[in-house]
Amino acid sequence: QNQEQLKTQNQEQLKTQNQEQLKTQNQEQLKTQNQEQLKTQNQEQVQAMREEFKASLTDEQKAILQNQEMTREQKRKMLMECLSEDQKAMLQQHKEVRQANREMVRGNLSEAQKEQIRNNWREQSKETQKENTAGNGNGGGARKGG
Repeated sequence: QNQEQLKTQNQEQLKTQNQEQLKTQNQEQLKTQNQEQLKTQNQEQVQAMREEFKASLTDEQKAILQNQEMTREQKRKMLMECLSEDQKAMLQQHKEVRQANREMVRGNLSEAQKEQIRNNWREQSKETQKENTAGNGNGGGARKGG
């Protein structure tokens, strides 16, 4: 009779564990679906903000961006110098929206996803270090136009 009770208890424990695993899997799937939806919304929002900014550019500002003789950093510097106050405010607002979106995404990550991101970051960091030390002989410090 004791063996029967132990067997029943073990079966109940297994059943409970299986139910918990299914519940966790369902929550992860739902979270992943919500994350994909959030990612799509964020991408659409960023794209709309880019279009809004591009529409605000003057001909002079567009010419700066299209200049093939300047480096990206030179273009950025010249463009920032000739932006209107409204354009600067727009860029600041866009930056704040992107930061808020980033924080929202971070808040929705599971621990496993956070760990995966950390591992990916470490791997990329190692690869970048290898490329910089082996690539050009000067520690990766050379830059175009610098």
